[in-house]
Amino acid sequence: MTIEAEIAAGLHSVEIEHELHKFAEKVRDYARDLAPVFGETGRDDRRTAPPEGAPGDFRESIKVRTTGKPGHLRVGSNSPIALWQEVGTRHFPEDAIFAKTAKYFGGTGPIIDEGVQHAQGRLRGELERLEKLAAAGAGAHHIAAQRRAVEQARTARSAAFKAARGRGRRGRR
Repeated sequence: MTIEAEIAAGLHSVEIEHELHKFAEKVRDYARDLAPVFGETGRDDRRTAPPEGAPGDFRESIKVRTTGKPGHLRVGSNSPIALWQEVGTRHFPEDAIFAKTAKYFGGTGPIIDEGVQHAQGRLRGELERLEKLAAAGAGAHHIAAQRRAVEQARTARSAAFKAARGRGRRGRR
């Protein structure tokens, strides 16, 4: 047996798989600690119930999953609000739970494409500029121009989401 074959065989040993699963559970627990629970964030004053499911459903939806490849596990969520928790919405700032988790553990967080992250950052910046203009009492034409910039940024973000999602029902893999 060659050294390469021995290394490959060792990578799929029970001990390594067990340690990998323990590490994935640590990653999952860290992400769950970051995940907000409706009613505990201090920013839920406009609603009486979460938009989807019950309080805590998103946190509990973060799980360790196998990918079908030996030595590969994935921590993620199939919750319908996972994407919005990650990148935010018009009225809700991004929490970036999975990106923060990946960064904490030394990963890159490839869950969200660079294009989506860039589009989200641009939208957030345009919204902040609009808010500052409105607070400063800027002229109506300045505010109208900034609203157009916000709408363009929203359109760009939607296009980035569609491009990242790919074709078909299951989306990108």
